Amino acid sequence: MWIPFISKKKPIDNQEHAPDRQSRKQCWEKRDEFFSCLDKINILNSLDPNNSKIIKSNCSKEKSEFEQNCATSWISYFQEKRIAEYKRSLVMKESEESLKKK
Repeated sequence: MWIPFISKKKPIDNQEHAPDRQSRKQCWEKRDEFFSCLDKINILNSLDPNNSKIIKSNCSKEKSEFEQNCATSWISYFQEKRIAEYKRSLVMKESEESLKKK
């Protein structure tokens, strides 16, 4: 059992075995729950220290479960990907609008 602040490594961080299908599914579900909570409080960038207080007061349970159920390397990857996908969608939207004007 992994205990935050006491255990150094989470079981899912074990590099000897790749996460199985169930572990990946659980991680993705917890990620989606955390991101849904962020959407409710209109926060895109959960990595920004300026957002930490509001995230802690509104989404601490979801964040904790996300961090507990996902490999450490996946956590930052998913958070960075969320920002990149948002920026990409803005660029796509701007491109579509500029094409409509022509």
